[in-house]
Amino acid sequence: MQASIGIGILGCGVVGGSLARRLLAKEPHVHGVEHTVHAIAVRSLARNRGEGIPPSLLIDSANALLADHRIDLVVETMGGTTLAAEFVERALERGCHVVTANKALIGSQGPRLHALAARRGASLRYEAAVGGALPILRTIDEALAGDPIESFVGVLNGTCNAILSAMERGGSFEEALADAQRAGFAEADPSEDIDGLDSAHKLAVLVQRAFGAAAITPRLRFRGIRGIDGDALRRYSKRGYRMKLLAAARCDERGIAAEVAPALVPREHPLGALEGAQNGVLLRARDAGELYLRGVGAGGPATSSAILGDIADVLRGIVARTQRNDRIDGFAPILDIRPIFPDTLAIWNDGFLTSPATRLDAAHSSSAH
Repeated sequence: MQASIGIGILGCGVVGGSLARRLLAKEPHVHGVEHTVHAIAVRSLARNRGEGIPPSLLIDSANALLADHRIDLVVETMGGTTLAAEFVERALERGCHVVTANKALIGSQGPRLHALAARRGASLRYEAAVGGALPILRTIDEALAGDPIESFVGVLNGTCNAILSAMERGGSFEEALADAQRAGFAEADPSEDIDGLDSAHKLAVLVQRAFGAAAITPRLRFRGIRGIDGDALRRYSKRGYRMKLLAAARCDERGIAAEVAPALVPREHPLGALEGAQNGVLLRARDAGELYLRGVGAGGPATSSAILGDIADVLRGIVARTQRNDRIDGFAPILDIRPIFPDTLAIWNDGFLTSPATRLDAAHSSSAH
């Protein structure tokens, strides 16, 4: 057994900094496996990283970190799909294990990177890429190992859920978005969230892992919540429905159907009960039936918690000279992914049936007269 397993971190922002502090503090999540953080690659050495991160660990060269043969595990917290893809690929090519929270990277390039990891005998983990602290991928890989997953549906973007929740209480889309930005739920440029791309990346990752299919984000149809009418949303709310941005998929004899779209969910439905920035996912497996996961879907502490779980898993695998197998050995090629939702706003019902929401508007018009 090697004396200490070396770790390198790419990025030291909100997530990377939170993770670095926890690793350097030797938190109990990874106790029992001796590890050393050898380097943290950052863009600027001049920026103050706060307490708990020794300046001596900071370097301004990702190339130097990737060339450091003391490092067995690379943690990518940079984000993006250009430099991050290059660095993750180089780490895997060298035989380093990789842990990341980068949903855009895995959503668009996951099958290719998995194939590279398999060729080099390395592990690629990304629990934090979907749902923050929710153990969605671990549930798929471990709790449901050997049990075919038939379908799933989830609220996977806390920004959109926070905006929609605020709009129910009054105000316009623009006002709710501004409030979410002030509260730190939305970025200065919220386009990826409110236009559905963030949820589409996460949907692609889940389709890959749940169904073993080489699905990538560009193959999915997705819509967001930009310009949702607040009056209509509150009207639906009075009739017992809440609008949610849903990411849904099913696998049946016809193939795979998957899509991101806003839909109306009954208030008493588990996903309808989600408030603020919460995430939730309903998984349906052939034998286990329906499982529901709910919790904090984003933020430094929640995301770093999920990354730590992956790191602990990889470290124990290095010590035992074995890595936990994923649910799948590879990704089956996929020619077509059908949409799930109609082109118009729909009501989501259990059983993956949708019906037009126009009947609610019709009922409102009738009652108005």
